[in-house]
Amino acid sequence: MIERSLSQVCRMVGGEISDPKFNELMIRGVSTDSRTIEEGNLYIPLVGQVFDGRLFIKESEDKKAAAFLIDKDYKIKSNISLPYIRVDDTLKALQDLARAYRSELSLKVIGITGSNGKTTSKDLIYEVLSEKYKVEKTMGNLNNEIGVPKTILSFDEDSQYAIVELGTDSFGDISLTTSIARPHIAIITNIGDSHLERLKSKEGILKAKMEIVEGLDPDGIFIYNKDDETLKTKLPSYDLTQKIISFGLGDDADFRVEPIDTLANMVKFAKDKEVFKINLLGRHNIYNGALALLIGNLLGLDNKQIKRGFDRVKPANNRSRIIQFEGFDVLDDTYKSNPQSLRSGLLTSQMLDGYDHKIAVLADMLELGENEKALHYQIGEDIDPKVFEYCLFFGDLTYETYKACLEKFPKNRLFHFDRKDDLIDKLKSLISKSSLVFVKGSHGMHMEEVVDAISKLKV
Repeated sequence: MIERSLSQVCRMVGGEISDPKFNELMIRGVSTDSRTIEEGNLYIPLVGQVFDGRLFIKESEDKKAAAFLIDKDYKIKSNISLPYIRVDDTLKALQDLARAYRSELSLKVIGITGSNGKTTSKDLIYEVLSEKYKVEKTMGNLNNEIGVPKTILSFDEDSQYAIVELGTDSFGDISLTTSIARPHIAIITNIGDSHLERLKSKEGILKAKMEIVEGLDPDGIFIYNKDDETLKTKLPSYDLTQKIISFGLGDDADFRVEPIDTLANMVKFAKDKEVFKINLLGRHNIYNGALALLIGNLLGLDNKQIKRGFDRVKPANNRSRIIQFEGFDVLDDTYKSNPQSLRSGLLTSQMLDGYDHKIAVLADMLELGENEKALHYQIGEDIDPKVFEYCLFFGDLTYETYKACLEKFPKNRLFHFDRKDDLIDKLKSLISKSSLVFVKGSHGMHMEEVVDAISKLKV
């Protein structure tokens, strides 16, 4: 993590130190949350719509922060003795500090964005590269204008590679974060329907994702999924000077892998007759594996090293993982939802064998824009009554999914709820021995509460 003197920090953020006698005081790491401050941290209080970190400067001092940043016009209380640096804006100063620190690091950054698969691909690439290099990665979901700077500032100076997630809600988001991360390799996993509310169309989503190349090293590499229709058809209109590599399952991909099998607990694929397996659910993970294999090949790892990296990968919480309870299992995919990831989850549920009953529990997909009702209805058209015995829906938008399912399901196998507690009560009554319960919804719908509520059930 960053270790610099206050005078160095002052130079990096263009600020003014409270007293020159603190010039050589060292800070180690940064924190934007007074609750997580560690001794020696630089506290950077941020101001948002519902919070004001400046109110907790005294708490940061009590937790032995080394110093803090503060807006030029903010009046500091007399009971604060901690040294500080005055800046125009603390969020911009956080970003400037990360940008300056990044310029002093010798590591190479792999930047990754896309509608689906960012986190799984990041984790796969991390485990693969860790076989040969000292590697860093984005922790959790720190992929925005605050998370990316904090991620960069957490990197050790002797690290060799870092995988950094770059997320987007609006145009300009990735333009900012790629200028901080400055990737040597830029990746787009796919273009889905998420964030249509602000980005309006898949072409708009592509435009926002393509901002990643603004920070790409002139001698860098741009990698994309050739099987994604939007990328395949629209990318040629972008004038890129960097090397371009496509990956996928089709014959026209530069780096092509061949699917072999999708089993209950893993996927298998082959490259040049060499078979690779990953202990993750769902055919979509073949793409994530292909991408990690490609990166491993580019950076000089052999197949044995790559396979050892794959062997260490486990499903992240709330992301397409099987949880075994007393007499039944849950396919927990509650982290997020959009049409592409939901269809993948439905396909994974169909593929999983050994269950006498399958139940789908689906909540609204958010931020889909003006076509949100149509997109929910189309999902209902894709749900197979031969696969799912019951379907339970929660939220206003899934009423469209419910209506579409009514055209092919008996009405007594479909249930729509406005209250989550009512859904949970009904679900408990439907779960029987040897059931698989597939639970999915957008993060804001908090469907992990459903999984928690049935975790103690015994059937």
